[in-house]
Amino acid sequence: MPEHFFFDTDIRVETLEPGKVSRKVRAHDARLMLVEVIFAAGAVGARHAHPHEQATYCLSGEFAFSLGELTMTLRPGDSVYIPGSVPHGVTCVAAGRLLDTFTPQREDFLAH
Repeated sequence: MPEHFFFDTDIRVETLEPGKVSRKVRAHDARLMLVEVIFAAGAVGARHAHPHEQATYCLSGEFAFSLGELTMTLRPGDSVYIPGSVPHGVTCVAAGRLLDTFTPQREDFLAH
C-alpha cells in the first residue's frame, strides 16, 4: 500500500465483541488516527478514558453518548469532541457506525 493511502480493500475488520462491535483503522500516522467503529443495536462501548484527544462523528444509527457526567443522543451528522483523560462511553440505540479521530494515534489499536 503506498504511504499515506489507505484503501478499504486492504483494511481488515477487527472484531471487538462478536456480533456486536467491530472496527477498521482507516488511516493513521504517529500524530493522527481515523477509526470506523461498527455497532449492532444494544452494543455498548464501555466507559473509559485515555490521554488522547478524540473527535467522534456519527455516520449512521443512533447512540447514547456519555461524556463526563452528561449523556446526549448522537444521530447521523452529529459529532462530539472528547478532551484527553475525560471518561466517556456509548450505547448503540439503533445499529450504526461512528468515525473516531484520535491525536496522537492509539498505539494500542495497532498492537496485533
